[in-house]
Amino acid sequence: MKLKLAVYWTGSCGGCDVSFLELGPGLLDVLPQLEIVFWPALVDAKRGDLEKLPSRSIDVALVNGVIRTAENKEMVELLREKSKQLGAYGACAHLGGVPALANHAPGFTEVVFGPGFRPASPWPEAPEDAPPALLPEALPLDEVVPVDFVVPGCPPPAGLIARFFQAALSGEVQAGQVFAEDKALCEECPRTREERRLTRIVRPHEVVPDPKTCLLDQGMVCLGPVTRGGCQAACPQAGMPCTGCLGPTPKAGDPALAMLSALASLVRAGEEGEDAFPQENQILDSLVDPIGTLYKYAYAKYARPLQRLARRREEVRA
Repeated sequence: MKLKLAVYWTGSCGGCDVSFLELGPGLLDVLPQLEIVFWPALVDAKRGDLEKLPSRSIDVALVNGVIRTAENKEMVELLREKSKQLGAYGACAHLGGVPALANHAPGFTEVVFGPGFRPASPWPEAPEDAPPALLPEALPLDEVVPVDFVVPGCPPPAGLIARFFQAALSGEVQAGQVFAEDKALCEECPRTREERRLTRIVRPHEVVPDPKTCLLDQGMVCLGPVTRGGCQAACPQAGMPCTGCLGPTPKAGDPALAMLSALASLVRAGEEGEDAFPQENQILDSLVDPIGTLYKYAYAKYARPLQRLARRREEVRA
């Protein structure tokens, strides 16, 4: 029997839907084994069609994108009810992704569009066509519905997509499975790492990197040490530092805290005594946009709880 598949995007750029094409000719082997029951980006399917399906009639549902609107929440709850297994596909569904950086600026619509801005229907005669209401915060998928597995990445790389389909078509997707490596991306990076003392932090456009040396050793903030492997270090091989789209390794936990610890260790490599601290602070303070750099994909997953705690403390003090 064919695998009954559903794919849906929420707050997404659309890159995850296109990523399936990265399978290339391999896609021709996968498609005949699938029955696509709901995939609005590919086939003409409406919400009403999904609502008519029996409960748990979909074998596997993939959701990509952050949960940002009331409609997003309703749709993934509906997909959860209709599916035997539901997976977070891509960094936004997995961790919140880039769109969830908006959580750092509550009321961001007014920041962007001006005080008093409220989304409204472009057609006054059809107020029901007004954009769906925004949730108070952007949320990763697992904070709205139970998630059975994760295919990470921005978007997921071809190798991990192929690994997922192989498991799904054979009925071997395990509860809680993450289709990436547990080991850090550095393990599969061909660049030579010497763990040199870090004397400065540079941005990618400021230097022409040596093609063989570790980017972190060259002063770039590469999140390879705290990020899951599985992409064959595609970005570092192209001369760009890893930004963490596959998510943190199980041991790393909060990627920003883990990376700051790694950077501090490299800044102080070989240094002893209190004289090392002023230089350490000066170098680390030169990191531009630390939240956007260290939490590019994982802000909603890791920083948001800390932000909530800080707000709660302020309320108690007040």
